[in-house]
Amino acid sequence: MVEDLFGSLERHAKMANTHSATKRTAKVLACATLLAASAYGLLGGAAGLAQAPAAAPPHVSLPISINSVMVALVDQAAHEIWEGGNQDRDLSDREWLLIEQHALQLVAAGSVVSLGGTGSADRGWALSPAWQDWSRKLGTVALEAKQAVDAKSKVALRDAADKLVDTCESCHKIFKPDVPTEGIMHQPHYPSVALR
Repeated sequence: MVEDLFGSLERHAKMANTHSATKRTAKVLACATLLAASAYGLLGGAAGLAQAPAAAPPHVSLPISINSVMVALVDQAAHEIWEGGNQDRDLSDREWLLIEQHALQLVAAGSVVSLGGTGSADRGWALSPAWQDWSRKLGTVALEAKQAVDAKSKVALRDAADKLVDTCESCHKIFKPDVPTEGIMHQPHYPSVALR
């Protein structure tokens, strides 16, 4: 293949002797052909073009526990979605915006909790196909809540909220039947601080 490319260069150079504009064109073509030949050679010929996919990126884990993320992000956002979907009154525009924000947080949280963290069981969970499936389900149900917000549909929001509860409870039955762990609770209680 490379010999064919150099033969082509030689033919272009001979044709370029007939006219100066053609010389410039021939030089450009020769350079382009040479670059293509070099790239072809660097890739290892045709075999290099069909190389195996690049190696997977290194595993990234959270610098905190999954439990911390669940309590601070997932639990908080899920409660707001559930509460919004179960209101007996119409939601205000501000409430719809807040629920949308919580739905987006849960979409992201589905990916975040799939990474694992510093908790004693986190690495094993992150490596578990079942954990990965439940993490995806969390994101999927959160997207349904977002779609309900987009439509401003209380019925769809209630349905998404119920699915969210089912998803969380089903995952907890498998991975975390004892709640809470690490002493972290849904509503943190901070000691009273005197304001000066």
